[in-house]
Amino acid sequence: MRIFSNTAISLDGRINTREGVFTTLGSDFDLRRMSELRYQADAVLVGGATFRNWPHPALPEPAHLTPPQAESLSRNQSPRYCVVVTRSLQVPLPQTFLREPRIRPLFLTLASAIPAGFPAEVAGYDGPGSDLPIAWILQQLQARGVQSLLVEAGGDLLFQFLAAQALTELYVTLCPKVIGGQNTPSLADGEGFLLQQIPSLSLISAQQQGDELFLHYKVKPAAAK
Repeated sequence: MRIFSNTAISLDGRINTREGVFTTLGSDFDLRRMSELRYQADAVLVGGATFRNWPHPALPEPAHLTPPQAESLSRNQSPRYCVVVTRSLQVPLPQTFLREPRIRPLFLTLASAIPAGFPAEVAGYDGPGSDLPIAWILQQLQARGVQSLLVEAGGDLLFQFLAAQALTELYVTLCPKVIGGQNTPSLADGEGFLLQQIPSLSLISAQQQGDELFLHYKVKPAAAK
């Protein structure tokens, strides 16, 4: 499975301000690139916090695609998975999300958090601990035929994917902004890596558009550091 992430960050690595509300750091060009990456994926995954701030389908915008891509998108009758990973399942459930015909909502949570009559496809983890293992998440997606997964999660979940050595590529938009703050969310949060554990990346491409830099990295296998 191809597993890649896409994140817009400030120069100091932040993805949001201390308010924690929905924020767009990138330009219109960045939004177009986001649509292109979503077009490449048959599933887009977000965390519960991200979904609470923006409970909408993560779909490519046809206006942001090339004419052949937009035409292919309109012909494709297979709904894309929009995956929400949340331990508590305490998330909004707007009908505009649940009934969007172009997506197939999937909620991944703890088995103990699933109420009777939940109105969407849901899978529950009933193993040890209070976190959803990345290996279990990927098993759920592979069982549903997902071959290309785009991770648009916040820093905690993205760190878990990196720590599990599950990410194959990172797309990063470096925005000309400085946010600061001791507790503002960053590209990768979580407990952080020890020196010997830090993942190594290989730069595939770098593109400047106006004042932004668009970076594409491949994650090196642990044995290749």
